[in-house]
Amino acid sequence: MSMYEKRDLLGMLFFGVGILTLVSMFISPLTNFFIHVDESWTYTLVNLPIRQAMVVIVNDVHPPLYYGILYLLTPFGLDNLYLLKVMSIIPYILIMIVSMTKIRKDYGWLTAGLFVFCVGVMSDFFVEFLTIRMYSWGLFFVLMAFIYYGEVVSKWDRKSWILLTFFSLLSAYTQYFFAITCALMYILILYRIITEHRDRLRQFGKSVLAALILYAPWMIVFARQIVTESAGPHEGFKLASALNYLICFAIKTENFKPQTIVLKLVAVAFLVFILVLIYRQKDRFSASGILLMYATIAIGIISLMFSFENTMRVRYLVPVLGLFWLSASIAIGKIKDKKVLIVALILVLVLACASLDITHKDVNSRIEFDDEKVAFLDSINNNTTVVVYNTDYGYRVLHTDLNATKQYSLSDTYFYSDDVEICKNLTKIIEKNPGKNIYLVNWKEPAKNKKYEENFNLTKVYDAGHYSFNLVGR
Repeated sequence: MSMYEKRDLLGMLFFGVGILTLVSMFISPLTNFFIHVDESWTYTLVNLPIRQAMVVIVNDVHPPLYYGILYLLTPFGLDNLYLLKVMSIIPYILIMIVSMTKIRKDYGWLTAGLFVFCVGVMSDFFVEFLTIRMYSWGLFFVLMAFIYYGEVVSKWDRKSWILLTFFSLLSAYTQYFFAITCALMYILILYRIITEHRDRLRQFGKSVLAALILYAPWMIVFARQIVTESAGPHEGFKLASALNYLICFAIKTENFKPQTIVLKLVAVAFLVFILVLIYRQKDRFSASGILLMYATIAIGIISLMFSFENTMRVRYLVPVLGLFWLSASIAIGKIKDKKVLIVALILVLVLACASLDITHKDVNSRIEFDDEKVAFLDSINNNTTVVVYNTDYGYRVLHTDLNATKQYSLSDTYFYSDDVEICKNLTKIIEKNPGKNIYLVNWKEPAKNKKYEENFNLTKVYDAGHYSFNLVGR
């Protein structure tokens, strides 16, 4: 058996592990179910009539495409949480198909199999493929945009321009953060045009113009969302998070325990190894994948600090982490020296084992948290309980779990259900419900919570991080 036949066999082996990972994705929600606060919000949203859902989406901080994808499940029942989770697994299946066809054809089995393996087990991938949010779909759309970015700068053909424009639009309509990466691809193309292919400027202009025209209908909403959310509280810059972004392609945890530090150093060593490979191979496409990841991180940190309320999260980076692993897989697939290839694969396996261990602990932690939350909510979900939300978001993510209680909201922002009564006076709510247990749900917004904490006798009985339940004293 020749060296290249062995490489193909090795690639098929990695691809086979990817298939096993896919199977475990389908099984995991049946045996280890968990759902976090943003998933609860998504579940509530898609179970609204489309008109009401659009009102909520317009007032949210995300574009509409992902929710439109979920509405395709309407004939099967949008109240089925398992099906909603399966919709986030579909992008991994699509990535496997692309890897087995396009990537295998261009780079061989080793690159294709290694890539499928890495986007299944590294960093935050496995969890995001099981999360009822848009990040796995963003991974697929941005990956496809990147592939056709590569086709554009090598072939400059009409088909590649059309597909780059199409997948860039899908990315931008899925999450604003993903638009940053696609915009950077266009900047890289423009640089190539200015320095090497000035005759392609008209093609570039047509693609950009088409993208702007097709995104224009949502730009008005986007501008409104930025103005609204930029006035809210910001979490600011965290050095530990920023340092973690450098190696979150494999190790996503932010703790700095001795064992974790060693793994982070291994990730740094792997990054340097890949950069050296790419430099020696003079592979501009793989280099652009690494550049896009770190440029997106840098721009993302700055833009989120000055626009929307939250600082960056690793889940926002899932698409660009996919670009990193495609670039790394291409670089490893081109290695000709057997010893160097062995070193590369050992580093990959070490990082994969570390990532799987972190993911296992993360999933167990989420399950434990979810069990505690369900137990608490079940304990108060009865007709002797009054729940008062001080934000509309609290209502959106909790009201279906507390459907046996009397629910009030101190906010009147675009409510859409008849199971809540709007009352901005907590004292009146207390007076109207004598003899009942009244819980004020405080969201993690100190400014909004302060006046209630100062003027009412509150006892915190459950803290979920994002929100807390506080028993209101008489």
